Amino acid sequence: MSSSRSFDLAIVGRGAVGAAAALGLAQAGLKVCLIGPHAPAAPASDPWDTRVFALSPATRELLQTLRVWDALPAERMAPVYDMRVYPSASAVAPELHLGAYAGQVECLAWIVENRALMGVLDNALRFAGVETLDDTVSDMQLTGSGPSGRIELALQSGRSVAARLAIAADGADSVVRTLAGIEPSVREYRQRGVVANFETRLPHADTAYQWFGDEIGVLALLPLPADEPTMGRTSMVWSAPEALADELLNLSPEALAERVRLTTRNVLGEMAPISAAQAFPLRLVRAPRLIAPRVVLVGDAAHVIHPLAGQGMNLGFGDVACLLSVLKGKEFFRDLGDTLLWRRYERARREAVSTMQTATDGLARLFGPVPAPVAAIRDLGWRAVARSGWIRRRLVAHAVR
Repeated sequence: MSSSRSFDLAIVGRGAVGAAAALGLAQAGLKVCLIGPHAPAAPASDPWDTRVFALSPATRELLQTLRVWDALPAERMAPVYDMRVYPSASAVAPELHLGAYAGQVECLAWIVENRALMGVLDNALRFAGVETLDDTVSDMQLTGSGPSGRIELALQSGRSVAARLAIAADGADSVVRTLAGIEPSVREYRQRGVVANFETRLPHADTAYQWFGDEIGVLALLPLPADEPTMGRTSMVWSAPEALADELLNLSPEALAERVRLTTRNVLGEMAPISAAQAFPLRLVRAPRLIAPRVVLVGDAAHVIHPLAGQGMNLGFGDVACLLSVLKGKEFFRDLGDTLLWRRYERARREAVSTMQTATDGLARLFGPVPAPVAAIRDLGWRAVARSGWIRRRLVAHAVR
């Protein structure tokens, strides 16, 4: 470890959250190292990435601050001006309509492909002078104390890196979090997120759709840019119980498209597949602490939520925005790895993360299998929310933060 290369900060994890953190810290004038294997790209045969994000106005503000938002290809992004949510796939299910106009906001979200987002972040990192190591962390230890203290990261290649602070952005199974002695609570939802993209006969009108159901789980259709104004293109995220997920993955692409069309009651007309289906397990991950000596957790290393609200990536970018804000307010005499400094970050993020985790977990439970009396109360509550303009405006205000 004595031959360690030295940096102000080492960010572990090369996903979008880690890349954004590295970029913001480098732009603040710090010497930054970004560590992690390069994330696999979407298959070149797929014209559209199946991994898409619904980026909130708050996330857009962060990406504008980092000077990468305007570099995103406009022709590969779709705004979401309306969201229509149904408590079941029944034809008579009451609709909850959330609109940007009624909520007095410019847009509810923007749908962006992972590869487009990573492309602009990677380019910006090169211009910002961030050093990237295609490696993984195998061990870490603290050395020294006070302002002279460092955290040293041993890498699989045999190299090592020393930094004043390490930021764990290495995902739900974070190695850095484990090495820091932070043990999260994990609960499996016994669901998988099945994702695929489709061309649709009818245009989506910049609208996202979502259906809940005891048997189907949660099915969402997110708008993608279409080539023709009379046609449509959509990204599907189906949070399905495991048995249903297996069934969906065993269907041919054409059969899956037909299954989605029937389940969504033909809302976008005939559907044709433009990508192969993929799946990922769903779980709830709660970290009891977001900091440890010279370690800060961000993104999925700090929290994982059910994807039904599409807020997982936005929570991670919220972590980055808070991280940069805390750094900006750092007193000149305070060490970059000072635990008291990063307690400000932990306190600031605790409420936002806990609120979103509780809300998404509660919805996932509420719209899962429940006794008939509970289902009846749930349906009454849904109708009340759907009819209340004030509640719907509050939901929009919370969603765009």
